[in-house]
Amino acid sequence: MGFFKSLLVTLTCAAQCLAQSNGTRPNIILIFTDDQDLRLGSIDHMPILHRELISKGTQFMNHYATVAQCCPSRASLLRGQAAHNTNLTDVVSPGGNYQKFLVAREIDDYLPHWLVKAGYNAEYLGKFMNGYTRATYMNPPKGWTHTDLLVDPFTYTYNNVVMSQNGETPIHYKGFHQLDVIRTKALARIDHLATEGKPFYLTIAPSTPHIEEGHTLPTPQKRHQGSAKGLKVSREGNWNASDNFTAQKPSWLKELKGLNSSIVDRIDAHYRARIATLQGVDEIIEDIITHLTQHGILDNTYIIYTSDNGYHLGNHRVAGGKSLPYREDTNMPLIVRGPNVPAGVTSNIPSAHLDFPPTFLEIAGVKSADYPSFLDGRSLLSKWHNPQSKLPTCPLDDTHEILNVEFWGGAGIESPLQEKPYNTGNNSYKTLRIVGEETGYLYSKWCTNEVELYDTVADPYELRNLAKDPKDDLTKRLLTRLNALLLATKSCADQTCRNPWKLLQPEDGRRGTIVEDASTLTITCLDQAMDPKWDSFFNSTDNFPQVAFQECKEFQDIENERPYLPKNPGLGQKHRQPTDNYHTPGIKNAAPVNGNEEDMGGADQRNVTLDKIISMSAKLTKAQLGEPGQGE
Repeated sequence: MGFFKSLLVTLTCAAQCLAQSNGTRPNIILIFTDDQDLRLGSIDHMPILHRELISKGTQFMNHYATVAQCCPSRASLLRGQAAHNTNLTDVVSPGGNYQKFLVAREIDDYLPHWLVKAGYNAEYLGKFMNGYTRATYMNPPKGWTHTDLLVDPFTYTYNNVVMSQNGETPIHYKGFHQLDVIRTKALARIDHLATEGKPFYLTIAPSTPHIEEGHTLPTPQKRHQGSAKGLKVSREGNWNASDNFTAQKPSWLKELKGLNSSIVDRIDAHYRARIATLQGVDEIIEDIITHLTQHGILDNTYIIYTSDNGYHLGNHRVAGGKSLPYREDTNMPLIVRGPNVPAGVTSNIPSAHLDFPPTFLEIAGVKSADYPSFLDGRSLLSKWHNPQSKLPTCPLDDTHEILNVEFWGGAGIESPLQEKPYNTGNNSYKTLRIVGEETGYLYSKWCTNEVELYDTVADPYELRNLAKDPKDDLTKRLLTRLNALLLATKSCADQTCRNPWKLLQPEDGRRGTIVEDASTLTITCLDQAMDPKWDSFFNSTDNFPQVAFQECKEFQDIENERPYLPKNPGLGQKHRQPTDNYHTPGIKNAAPVNGNEEDMGGADQRNVTLDKIISMSAKLTKAQLGEPGQGE
């Protein structure tokens, strides 16, 4: 046995050395969970993630979603754009879903097309977008060399797994837990891709740890049930905030009552269910590492671990969910292991999902001049290779100082026990974050036209709203600067998303217009903008009217959200087709697709083979597919 182990190590090293000497472009694997928090400590309970990725790669603590909701966040990642430019702003119509992505023709020009053009195989496995259903599966996402996607409404039923390969009739994988199906399929794809003779990109996207249908807690694999026994969510900071802090919140949040004991018990049970379910993701990581090692390609593969958005459990008195601008919802895990990425490093460099496409294109060897012109993000590759760089200072280098976060529509409270305030529909907002070496702020303007400002260095739990009754000159000055910045970021496209200061120059002829040459900028960062000599410039409502909403709506409406800077921004319209009054197809009269009679994923299925899973699977029948209608 010792001889064969030594031989395997020798062959693995030889393969890796050969790949590197031949200049083989790296592979990219994105492990993409659903609603996984960073700030509640979920990754603290994933020992394999720590052993294989965090200790052998870099963890980035300031990675943010552009929207704290599944579908728009995923669209932002796939297109490399802010949500106001994709116009996918919700998980259902009219704001957005998979059908809107199709109708807008954004599906014709996004990440897989670019990677395939660069010579990669590009595959996607798991949850793609909300709205990929029995009514739409036959129109699979374009561009991928292979897809195998979870089909709604079964995406969030862990013991009732239905998936469609490349748009073919969905298959029901009865007798197995979703995570075992995803894991086994992922390993089979890696085994296939490793023999194709070209680099590959693979997204592995389980719906873990998202709640199940009907606000049911996520069901772990049977072998992991009870693994989180005794755990409770942290009571620190903004958890079940006091009356004083709750009164400082905007819109429906200030109406919330304190959490009672029944709700608290449910929150802790929810937390334990999430942690136990994530143990199956840990196993996916372990097996991926094993298979990459066996094929001799581990050292030439970037493995990126993240989620579509974060999650809250009792924070700011909300029992469960996402959709808020605060750190629990928008700040997700990001761990990167791969070529030239230092091991065991924790970095505070800020980034966002929309930065992934240019990063992946740089890994693929695509020249920046050949990137799609509409990309709003920037490549993070140099930061991944040098993650111990300082946070942004003035003047700025190519590092983010400003992160843009937006939301449209109502807030979901993902707990059946908490009473919803009457006005949870008033949850649209525009937000920016300042992430600097010595300063940090969260600034939001809500559709109720209420304002929030938090000093995230002095107040990391975002409790003391400095905009509530500003009296000192410094805070008043800061509010004018942040209003101008938010006016720019809510309107930005491509280069002005990467550097909104290009729109905020004080000289005549440059106000509100794009300054192409960044080396000529007079104001390059917030510290410079705070100089009192610019007070008249930023105080002028002619230069910078207040960011505002006419009313709270469930979708992006250009007229409803005026003013902008520049006054008539494109908001990505020239890079997508109109979707006004688009129709989302559904089904009706579908026969039931019955799930497992008992929870699956026992110890006996830890190493189940794909052949075994397929042998027990069956295509959905015509009756189970249903008839065209408005069912889903």
